[in-house]
Formats: sequence, structure tokens, C-alpha cells
Amino acid sequence: MAGVLYLALWTIHHVAKGAQAMRKLVVSICLLLAGMAVFVLGCPYYSIFPTNNNQIYYVALTAFFLVVALALRKSRSLARYAPPAYGLFIASAALLFLSTGVLNIRVPTTDPVQEIALDKLSQFLHVVPLILALTLIPGDNLKSIFIARGNLKAGLIFGGVSFLIWAVLAYLLQAGAGGLPALTGRTVLFILLFVFANSIMEELWFRGIFLKRYQAVAGRLAAILITAIPFGASHVNATYEFPGGGIVFGIVVFVLGVVGAYAMLKDDSLLGPVLFHAGYDLMIIVPILNSV
Repeated sequence: MAGVLYLALWTIHHVAKGAQAMRKLVVSICLLLAGMAVFVLGCPYYSIFPTNNNQIYYVALTAFFLVVALALRKSRSLARYAPPAYGLFIASAALLFLSTGVLNIRVPTTDPVQEIALDKLSQFLHVVPLILALTLIPGDNLKSIFIARGNLKAGLIFGGVSFLIWAVLAYLLQAGAGGLPALTGRTVLFILLFVFANSIMEELWFRGIFLKRYQAVAGRLAAILITAIPFGASHVNATYEFPGGGIVFGIVVFVLGVVGAYAMLKDDSLLGPVLFHAGYDLMIIVPILNSV
């Protein structure tokens, strides 16, 4: 009798584990598809799909995720899935607000570095304050999106060392492409404005608002992968020049996204990933410097 009971409990336990694993897989796939809907189908930086640069799509997507988040929150059995849906609402709302362009900084200039820096600052002003506001409105704190001290020492070491390594690589790449032009203090400031505005914005938008929410329902590894895949996929059709073309660039960005997400969860802070991201964004400046 005891043997039969043990066998029954063992079977129930492993069936439950299998069901839980399957549930996490299904949830991960759903979240991945939702992320692709926001960051690839909704990407405003190219016009590959009819949904790119399409405000009707942005409004519908934002409304959809908000309704889903509110409906899940009212369900006792499904309430744990409300935070991921709300994170997707925040991401799509930022996309919608960015599409309005109301905060664009328009300054006539013939300096390409200044032009891309101010364009990136405009994107930052649309996306980051909205993310902060929509995080705080329902009562979440900024630590939930990794705006926290975290493991400060580890973040500074990882971020600082990686930033310096990327800076050296960017310098060597520029030197190999024909030499480094004389850099004025003004140009350096615009370069730093570009890389830090972009790194803070993208680390929050692609990862910060999702990782803890996704980890709670899909697990740590899945959270890392299902944020890194849309990050990489959204860059496949980017206008930046890259050896090997867009597919190779997307794969590289995916790997960088995995590293950034891992560091963010490990140190519980944006600091390290932002410095790491700002470092590899220096590589984008190289071909632009060649045109100055």
C-alpha cells in the first residue's frame, strides 16, 4: 500500500513538473511574440512591415496590452501574468509617444555627429520619462526596473572596464579606416550624448521594464533570451553599416543583449549594462566620424 501511494505521489509530482515546464514554455513563447510585435513590427526606424511607423498600429497595440494587463490583474488565477503584460503596455506606449515627435529637437546643423546626437536625445526624451512615469503610477518603485545602486562595485568594474575596451576598439577601428580626425571638445560631448542617451533608453526599454516581470513567470534564462531576441531582431534592418550585413549585425546585437540582461539581473542595476552598451555604441560613431 505504501509503495502504491509513493508511486502515485511520484507520478503527480513529475506530471506537475512537466506541466509547469510546459506552462513556462508557452508563456515564454507568448512573451517573445509580444516583444516582436512591439520592437520589430512596430520599429519606427525602418519601413519593412506595414506596421512600422504606423500610429494606428501603435494605438491598437498599446490599448490591447493595457486591456490585457487590467483583465489579468482582476483574475485571481492569472494575476501573476499582469506585470509582464503591463511591461508590454509601457513599451508600446513609449513607441506611440515617440511616433508623435512632439519633443523632437530641431536645430539646423551640418555636423553629422551633432545631428545624430540631438536625434537620439529627442528619442530619449520621448521614451525614458514615460517609462519612469508609467512605472511609478501603479505603485511600483524604480528598483523594479533596475534604477538602483545594486552591486555598485561589480557594476562599475564590469561597465567601466568594458567601456574602456570598446573605446580602444573604436579608436583602433577609426585609425585603421584612415586616421582619427582632430576631435574638438564639442564633438566629444556630442559623441557622449549619443552613446549615453541611447544606452540608457535602450537598456530601460528593451530590458529594464521586462526582466524582473518576465523572470517571475518564465524563469531567469527565458527572461534573458526573450528580451535579447527582439533586441537583436529589431537591429537587423538598422541603417548602420556593419561587416557581414544586417543578419550578422542582428546576431551580434542579440549576443550583446544577452550579456547586458545577464549583468542587469546579476548586479540588480542599470549601471554596468548602460556603460557596456555605451561602449559598444562608440563603434557606431566610427563611420560617422569618417564623414566629418
